[in-house]
Amino acid sequence: MIKLEGMSSILMVFRNIEDKSSGASQFSLRNYNALRCSNSVVCFNLLDHYEISILSKRINLFFGRYYALSRENEQKILELCKNTDIVCINASFYGKLSKKIKQLFPKIKVITFFQNCEYKYIKHEQPYNLIAQYVIKKNEEWACKYSDKIIVLNERDKFIIQKLYGRIADAIIPISFPNKQIKFNKSEIGSPPTALFLGSNFFANIHGIKWFMKKVLPFVNIKLKIVGKDMDKANLPKNDKLEVIGYIENLDECMQNTDFMVFPIFKGSGMKVKTCEALMHGKNIIGTREAFQGYDVDIEKVGACCETAEEFIRAINEFPSKFSNKFNEYSRSVFLEKYTNDVTFKQLTEVLNR
Repeated sequence: MIKLEGMSSILMVFRNIEDKSSGASQFSLRNYNALRCSNSVVCFNLLDHYEISILSKRINLFFGRYYALSRENEQKILELCKNTDIVCINASFYGKLSKKIKQLFPKIKVITFFQNCEYKYIKHEQPYNLIAQYVIKKNEEWACKYSDKIIVLNERDKFIIQKLYGRIADAIIPISFPNKQIKFNKSEIGSPPTALFLGSNFFANIHGIKWFMKKVLPFVNIKLKIVGKDMDKANLPKNDKLEVIGYIENLDECMQNTDFMVFPIFKGSGMKVKTCEALMHGKNIIGTREAFQGYDVDIEKVGACCETAEEFIRAINEFPSKFSNKFNEYSRSVFLEKYTNDVTFKQLTEVLNR
């Protein structure tokens, strides 16, 4: 856990830390766990205090507030700031909040964690929603201007944020997970091998897996499992090689029994939490550059990096001759060296105490 120098009271603002299917929630939970045991931490979950209606969303958007930040939430947070030394904001599209805090409480240290470059992200997700794009870009401008420190996930986001907003990130701290106990399955790969796609029902995952099913799956001898929140409602094409499971509370057994992970993700920003989970479980991984973005790994030892259908087909067909075991020792060792919470907690300590 992080111990800050001196006596610090911390207010942590996030959307949700209870949704295990959400990468954003797991990211916020990591940051919360890093701070909670060694400091006085007050948490403010925006979704606990938010009226979810189309009208309220439109009103908040008109006033520059995005994704569960309402005027009422803003006022409650500002009231909590009266007894706070540090405010940690777990998303960059709450820059309006950073601005308000620094204007009213200039001595408070504001830390903003960029989960993505959200402006780049929404341009992919909602290319015609120009109002939301404008609001998010403005909020990220404010986050960069009024935060004492900004923390990003990878070099790509650091470069994009500097280019868009002229602010150099104070630190790069990647996705991480606790080093929990896992019963590893070290048996030989099956015939045919089983590939697992892990991800919830949202645009980048649907785009990627539909592309894979059309361009790659007919030409490889594998079983494909798809696991993720609401993926059983995604209206995916029927295929004899396919099993769609939907949400699973505990992924350990499912991941351990698969031969390799397949991540055909072409859109997005930040880092893919599913890749860190795969490394934690010691899995072979075949994915795109986007899936490996931010991860310092030897791709050939992990699996393969593919951008075209031909590259995926070749990598999957060659997989049984290159990897004989469901367990990838190298993947697990990279996780322990670089992507456990013990590693990132130390990095966070150094940044917050500077």
